Formats: sequence, C-alpha cells, structure tokens
Amino acid sequence: MVKISPSLLPLLSVAAAWPTVMEMDMHLKRAATSGRLNTGAGHPFPSFDAKAQYVDVGPGSGHEFRSPGPNDRRGQCPGLNAAANHGFLPRNGLPTIVDTITGLEEAYNMSPELAAGLAAIAVLISGDIPTLKWSIGGGFPSTLPLVLSDPKGIIGSHNKYEGDASIVRGDAHLNGGNVGVFQDRSWNNLMAIIGDSLTLEKTIVLSDDVTNFSINNNPYYFSGPFSGLVAPAAHNFVINFMSNHSAENPGGFLTKEVVKSFFAVTGDEGKFVHHPGQERIPDNWYRRPGGKDQYNVVDVFIDLIAGAAEKPGTLRFGGNTGTTNSFTGVDLTDLTGGVFNGASLLEGNNLACFAFQAAMAGGVDELDGVLGLLGGLLDPVLNPIKDAFAGLACPQLKEFRSQLFDIFPGYKGK
Repeated sequence: MVKISPSLLPLLSVAAAWPTVMEMDMHLKRAATSGRLNTGAGHPFPSFDAKAQYVDVGPGSGHEFRSPGPNDRRGQCPGLNAAANHGFLPRNGLPTIVDTITGLEEAYNMSPELAAGLAAIAVLISGDIPTLKWSIGGGFPSTLPLVLSDPKGIIGSHNKYEGDASIVRGDAHLNGGNVGVFQDRSWNNLMAIIGDSLTLEKTIVLSDDVTNFSINNNPYYFSGPFSGLVAPAAHNFVINFMSNHSAENPGGFLTKEVVKSFFAVTGDEGKFVHHPGQERIPDNWYRRPGGKDQYNVVDVFIDLIAGAAEKPGTLRFGGNTGTTNSFTGVDLTDLTGGVFNGASLLEGNNLACFAFQAAMAGGVDELDGVLGLLGGLLDPVLNPIKDAFAGLACPQLKEFRSQLFDIFPGYKGK
C-alpha cells in the first residue's frame, strides 16, 4: 500500500535538523559561524582580486549587451538570460553542455561540475540528446524527430526542472499555464526586503513566503524531487551569482540597482517596469572569486539545508491535491525503495545525492520505450550528472517510484 505522510520531513525542525546538518563534511560550520547567512554573497571571502573578478561587458569586450532577436530564446531565469544577452552563453539561447560550463564559469564563477550537472539534467529532461543542446527558454526542433519529440526547453519543463514558488515568477496554474509571468507582488517583496544589501537570510525568508503563498493559493502546487529544490536554490543563486564584490566588501553586496539590472526592471517603487528578455550584467560588476571559492554542488545543498534549518517549509516534496492548502508530503522510504528517509536525507551529502539521482531517474522515465534506440547516446548526458555527485559517497538509488506523485494534479502539468 502506498503510504502518504502528512509532511515530507517530519524531523525537519531547527532543533532536530541542525546537529545532523553540521555533519555535512564540516562545511556547515562555515555556514553557521562565518556569517554565511548574513553576507551578501552567501559566503565571506577573505580577499578580492579586481583583475580576476572583473566582468567586462563594455564596448570591445565581445560581451556587450545585445537584446535578443525574434528567434533567440529567453526564459524565466534572469542569470541565464543575462549570460545569453552578453554572449557568455550562445545568444540564441541554445547552449550545449560544454557551452554552459565555459559560459557560466566565465560570467559567474559557477563550478564546472555544477554547471555540467545542471545542463545535463536540462538536456535529459527537456533538451536534444544527440546534440547535447538545451534551451534556456522555449522549445526547438529535434534532430531525431522520428525517435524523439521536439525538446520543450526550460519553459516546457514545468514541475520537472523549473517549478512553482519562483522568486519573482508566478505559478503556472495561476497564470493560465504560463510559467514566465512576472509577479508584482513577489518583486515588491524582494525590493522591500533588500535594504542596503540582499543577504542569503533574506532570500530564505522570500522563499518561505512564496512557498506558503503557492500552497495557500494554487490547488495544483507541486514540489518535485528536483524541481522542488530548484525553486529555493534559485533564490540562493541570486545571492551567490549576482552579488557585486569589491576590496571593501570581498564577501559581496547586492543592491537594488544591481538586482534591477539582472532582472530587467526599471523605475522606482510604485512605478516598476519589467522588460522581458532584457536582463543584463551591470557595468562595473565583479563576480565571486574563482578556484576553491567557485559555487559548487556542495555549496548548493549547504545553502538549501541551512535555509531549511531557518525556515523548514522551504524544503519539502509533495503537493496540493486539488484544493488550496492541502499540501501532502510523499513518504521518501516508499519513493526511493528504502534508500532514503526523512532523517537520512539530512545526513552527509544525501540531499545532493537524492536530487541528482532522482533527476536522472525522472528523465530516463520520460524516455521509456526509446532507450533501446538511443543506446550509447545517453552516456554523454548521464555522465556529467553522475560526475556532479561522484565525490559525495552516495548510496545507490536503485528504485524510484514516481507513480507516487500521481495523486498530485500538478505532477506532469496536469
């Protein structure tokens, strides 16, 4: 019999979770004691190198801002849109996995294994497997139309890759199926909370707010095993990839003006105007440091669990069951064949292991019936995902019972 728990993580309280979180390769000592939650960049860096961290987008740089053309794809993620508008990603919005690795490292100092893992999941779920291309926006033609359907892009990956409870985008069900609607309510909350500089702690508050709003207003709210982590992680990405850095503030600072540039918004309070597709990297902007200070896979999950310790509601899997405020969590033991449960998910690097393996399982499930035809074509897609969590000592997920999500009308976009 399928078991449905009233909440996904019944042990996820600050008192219960925090000692377990602290075991995460000692990384969370940094989060708890070094001011990670209170620094604009999410992590205080000891030094600043102006030459290495400066991102030149001025005339002659090769990365001048250019508005997308009619056939260029843009989506919900301001950081990806800005990278494409400046040519760090292909301006047509269709990067390969390699394009993603090089472009996001050059623009934001995202670690190669994180960029590769995220891009490979995008290819697996909503991209073109033979060419290893994915779309930061809408769909595009398949190179194997007789075998594979046209890739849907990130816009078409609702509740598989992107999901509900975005930092400024509205839930699809509340906007006629449109996943890219800019929400004035969310934007105004973001502007109101910034103050002198946005911090990780403040984005956690925002993530909790939009999650509760979705649960209370969207009868189809759904938080999947991967998309349910993308939403709060995307809040944290704003801090970790958009913060400006200087000798005075090596840890980073993120002002309203910088946020407005990245999110393509002009005007002041009461007169904000959003300009879709016009996201840009600001002038005189310095990225986070490179090397060991690149934002990596472990950092993503440190921030997610640190956020859940502050606001437990930001980390949950399940959904509303057709009415508002009916959130029901999925029993992880059933979902993973006993490999993970609510307590073990917070041990070591298990949350990262679960997310990447669940994304692979879900993506392969979508390809059921054509796997034999694809043969070795999947290896270049699956290998970067495996590499992303290769060093995390993951327990092997041998079973993933995605049918447990069938009770949620938001699953698979229903």
